[in-house]
Amino acid sequence: MTSYEKVIQSFHSKPQKKSLFPEGLIHEFFNTALGYFELDLYLLNWNEDSFEFEKELSTSEISLLSSLMYQAYMERELDRIIKLNSIVGKDISLTGMGDSKRVTNARLESLAKSNQTTINKLKESSFYD
Repeated sequence: MTSYEKVIQSFHSKPQKKSLFPEGLIHEFFNTALGYFELDLYLLNWNEDSFEFEKELSTSEISLLSSLMYQAYMERELDRIIKLNSIVGKDISLTGMGDSKRVTNARLESLAKSNQTTINKLKESSFYD
């Protein structure tokens, strides 16, 4: 059985963030990733009570789950940047963020494409087997 902590540890290796994420937010990223995984591939038999999967996950499954979590984080980060770039007030205007929106969006698109490639490789009818 694979624990929740194994997936979270893999997720924490991806973003370069100085502060830790709140536990509730990490759990939401996990639920989002699990939903995407099970929608595109197959059920992983997640047990919410024991915080474990009922089977041992492969390294590629753990990696994909953590990457999907990172994609959920990047979607949230892009939304934050878009909102920051849109702040214009009477006394203040925050429009000097440079290319942050473009770069973040490009990274998100690259990540989504990479995740889709991995999903295709894990499918039962994949030619990579």
